[in-house]
Amino acid sequence: MKPSLWLALLFSAILVTTGTYAQDEPNPLIGSHLYRSYCFVCHGVDGGSGGPIARNLNLEPADLSSERYQKTKVENLATLIGGYRRREESGMPNWSMVLTRADLLDIAAYITVMTQKDLRFRGDTRRGRAIFKRACAACHGTIGEGKGLLAHQIGVSMMDFTKSENMKKLSDEDLIVFVRDGSGDYMPSWKGILSDSEIADVASYVRMLAR
Repeated sequence: MKPSLWLALLFSAILVTTGTYAQDEPNPLIGSHLYRSYCFVCHGVDGGSGGPIARNLNLEPADLSSERYQKTKVENLATLIGGYRRREESGMPNWSMVLTRADLLDIAAYITVMTQKDLRFRGDTRRGRAIFKRACAACHGTIGEGKGLLAHQIGVSMMDFTKSENMKKLSDEDLIVFVRDGSGDYMPSWKGILSDSEIADVASYVRMLAR
């Protein structure tokens, strides 16, 4: 069976429903989640290392972290992902068959910034949200406003992560260190409890909370 046909059958079996988002501009944050759902198995987490399917089938997917793709216009890149203007022998699925144009634009927007060091793209904010609800909301509040039940009980004021003026005082690395090593008498160190990737996930989520 040709790799392209095998891939088409595989993705048909594992595709998940993708919601429609109302937005004016392509959103790389949404695109990062879509990339993890549809693209990383071939292109790798960083876009250039090759994912598990590519390695198992001896495929050589395009290096999305290369300058060529980083400098491609989002609209043109979305068109390529959708399957237009692409060589038939590439073996890549025509994603326009299962994804909306908005989805393709979001993925393309993420690809063009995936090599940046922005914390928002270093972790998985969906996993970070789940970790935050489980481990942080008791003190920091369900939406990070600093009014958690435990903080109220012990009479400690927590930073409001939803205020942009507060978050501008913290660099991305400050947030990582804050979660990993703790701070002061009440913020515990999560090192050894959360993995490095989980710490990045929750820090990425916290970075998104500012309004």
